[in-house]
Amino acid sequence: MKKHLINAGILTAVFIAAVILFSYLTNRGNNNMTADLGGATLPSVSFSCEGYEVNYLNGYKKEMDLSTMRDSITPVSGNKLEMHIESYESRIQSANCAVYTLDGKEKLGKNTYNDPEKTVTIEFEDGILSEERLMILTLSVDDREIYYYTRVADSADFSMSACLEYVYNYHNNAMGKVENVGVGAALEPSGEAVTSFYHVNINSDYDHVSWGGLEPAVEGTERWKIVEANETYTSVLLEYEVRCKGEENETDLYTVDEFFRVRNVAGTMYLLNYDRTMDQIFNPEQTVLSENGILLGITDPDVQYLVSNDGVRTAFIQANELWYYNQDSDEMSLLFSFMDSESADIRNLTDEHEINLLSMDKSGNVTFAVCGYMNRGSHEGEVGTAVYFYDSEKNSIDEKAFIPSTKSAAVTAQESGNMVYYSVAREMLYVLTGGTLYETDMEKKETATLVENLTDRQYVTSEDGHLLAYQSNGTLEQATEIVVKDLESGKDRTVECQEGECILPLGFVNEDFVCGTARTSDIGQNVSGETMIPMYKVEIRDSDNEVVKTYESDSDFVSGAEISDGMINLERVVKNGNIYTGIASSQITSNEERKESNISLESYVTELKETQMRLTFVDGISDLEPKVLKPKQVLYEQPTEIEFEEKESRDAYYVYGTGCLQGVYGSANDAVLKADEVSGVVISAGQSYVWERGNRSLNYLTTGKDDVINTLRELLNGGTGAMDAVRQTIGENVLDLSGCTTEEMLYFVSRGIPVVGMTGEGSSVILIGYDQTYVTYIDTASGSRSAISYEQMDAALAGTGRAFVSCIP
Repeated sequence: MKKHLINAGILTAVFIAAVILFSYLTNRGNNNMTADLGGATLPSVSFSCEGYEVNYLNGYKKEMDLSTMRDSITPVSGNKLEMHIESYESRIQSANCAVYTLDGKEKLGKNTYNDPEKTVTIEFEDGILSEERLMILTLSVDDREIYYYTRVADSADFSMSACLEYVYNYHNNAMGKVENVGVGAALEPSGEAVTSFYHVNINSDYDHVSWGGLEPAVEGTERWKIVEANETYTSVLLEYEVRCKGEENETDLYTVDEFFRVRNVAGTMYLLNYDRTMDQIFNPEQTVLSENGILLGITDPDVQYLVSNDGVRTAFIQANELWYYNQDSDEMSLLFSFMDSESADIRNLTDEHEINLLSMDKSGNVTFAVCGYMNRGSHEGEVGTAVYFYDSEKNSIDEKAFIPSTKSAAVTAQESGNMVYYSVAREMLYVLTGGTLYETDMEKKETATLVENLTDRQYVTSEDGHLLAYQSNGTLEQATEIVVKDLESGKDRTVECQEGECILPLGFVNEDFVCGTARTSDIGQNVSGETMIPMYKVEIRDSDNEVVKTYESDSDFVSGAEISDGMINLERVVKNGNIYTGIASSQITSNEERKESNISLESYVTELKETQMRLTFVDGISDLEPKVLKPKQVLYEQPTEIEFEEKESRDAYYVYGTGCLQGVYGSANDAVLKADEVSGVVISAGQSYVWERGNRSLNYLTTGKDDVINTLRELLNGGTGAMDAVRQTIGENVLDLSGCTTEEMLYFVSRGIPVVGMTGEGSSVILIGYDQTYVTYIDTASGSRSAISYEQMDAALAGTGRAFVSCIP
């Protein structure tokens, strides 16, 4: 870092006087001030489990939506739980512990502890933990209430001590590169060459899992979080900072998330899943610039960044911190971070927020949003989305709006954080939440509703968020009009279809809009009974609303589309009788090319740190020691807070895996496929377990349900669709699981729920049992019982796209 040493006292005096005068002139006539975020103030809570400190809970200033609060699960032994409270500078008058059902609808028990000590032993009534529950801890802190949430469960059958000991030993042995202690033996290397330390997993090689030559050493406190626990396995997430041997610098500091899923079988421990990411903390006081560009080091290869039109300024996100570099002025600024380099406070390690870059204008000013849990600052202890504006000339951060939420940080980031846009030029805020699109005039403080009751498939956004397209005049199957709105300019255009048709938004390729048109007379079903909207035509339209490319076929239809890197993957179906069946997908490309910039994200490889990322400047960087600035945040006497109605997502499926929320899905089959990929679980909006990876017995056969199965057969043989047949015989919460595998269906079978598999139009089988190789099924037509391998069953259902139907356990 450059150091300018000025010894002349008179120059110092003149400088101080100038600063005072500037401050007076700047703030004269208004009461706004500038300040840092400040330190965290809320008490922290954790628990003792088998000698380990686990589950450091966040404090919330508002009561949260209980159905979304499932970040951790705390094991309870012998109906007692040891809780640790760190009050810091606060005075705690009482601690109130309440136990609820997982959906939060029924209160089962309550204990109150007045003037609690640092350690409190919570006692639970007999039988209250007969199944997994939700516990709410309410601390009365300085005459206000702070709320803490965790799931709790009786750990009698969990092998918790052995599982935590295994995690502890594996973590330390891998870090210490200790030989012959089972680190390498537990791995399942894929054989593919690994050249990155950013992400390693159970399929990586021993050298990368054991940190290569980085010589890691943990700094500060490790945060252990138990995220899943049951009789079959335990999942634990470790969050910590680690200092490693460097190259440009003597050492580098990283944030690390390390996930374990382990099982104890008769005293033998098994590593079922391992996943670790490390993200280099950007430190401009070390060497971060080279002649080629900005050195980001070991980090996510998909770094989020923006570049100014003149190509001399860039904003980028590194280790969940937002940085800004101005090449002309040779300045590096930290725009936003909840971490505090001057404090080792464990509360600063809470990483339950996302930073999203929204836009950079021609002057280099940046608009960005922070969505999730607020560790410190004016919104400490709240969940929501804060929209900020960085004025590069004034070097100040201005909070434009804060949108509070009562849902968990992860759910809020998924449901709201991806659809917030702020137009600085027009001072207009756009928020899409709960299917409603709101437009707020920030100057007039007026909010208008542009459209309501949108479902997931009724709208799409561009990659940078400034374009939004939505059906404006009907349901998914009936809409004849799509509005394409430019949220930056406020201008919109309309795309319409003919009478007897409906039009669906599919996505954007840069500025081009992709949409599909279907005839309402073609709308039908797949073999599972799910509604299909087959599009006979797909169009790509440019910013002038002109059609630049069309896909149309006489032999097939398009059922959906995925867009990535300018390529449009069309999911296709054909009609057989009255049923639509999937076929191979097709690809088309847009003619629009992404605008080139003289600053681009590239990877490079070195011997020690291997694959790293760099923001490369075409013309290079000459001055390699930037001045480091830390902008102040503008504080308002009455900051703008905008509350929108939060609607319950009844048809949403939440996928949790590797210690975090992986996604929110509108269809059960997509959720199960994702959960299987990440060795996770699927949870319904009501907190019911829909599907779990690995949490089933090795053998199972359904018994005592002959009447249900016979009724199900009668309905299917009589022509009733699989969805309706399951709904009438098994339960209302029917799941279309098309595209899943037979092995994935065994979870439902293990819960005593038959699974219908469609082998063709009007023909099906009912899965009722399994062992480690074979699945037992009943032929719906004949009633005969047989067993074939998982792979044979998948092949038998391949013609229908493996169409399965079952029900939430």
